[in-house]
Amino acid sequence: GYGNEATGSYSSVSGGNSNEATGNTSSVSGGRNNVASGSESSVSGGVGNKASGSYSSVTGGWNNVASGSESSVSGGVGNKASGPYSSVTGGHGNDATGPWSSVSGGRNNEASGILSSVSGGTGNTASGYSSSVTGGYGNEATGSYSSVSGGNSNEATGNTSSVS
Repeated sequence: GYGNEATGSYSSVSGGNSNEATGNTSSVSGGRNNVASGSESSVSGGVGNKASGSYSSVTGGWNNVASGSESSVSGGVGNKASGPYSSVTGGHGNDATGPWSSVSGGRNNEASGILSSVSGGTGNTASGYSSSVTGGYGNEATGSYSSVSGGNSNEATGNTSSVS
């Protein structure tokens, strides 16, 4: 490797270029310009990825951030997992901001409710408690336990409501 730094206690950088492992027991396996700053965090590779939450991980991709405690981003471009225990599997510009929330893929989707999920599509939002959007474009599930299965510009705002 070249220009790598492992400054956290028990931290390691295995290779790559300009990577930093600054959190205690953190690791960066390779890639370029990656940072593992959270305690026991890891970045496996890619470019410009950051794992700043405790026990967080970024597996690869480009410019992804796992800042929530025990959060993860598996790949893609510009994805963020900032809620505790949140995850983004891939895609582009997706955000999992709620605790235990997830976005599986797609583009510009957000899961902000507690236990919420967006499976894919573009511009979808699941903000209600335990709400979900399966796909489509510009859909919103804002009520608790609400769901939208797909389509375009649909809204499920009532508690336990659904649009299919």
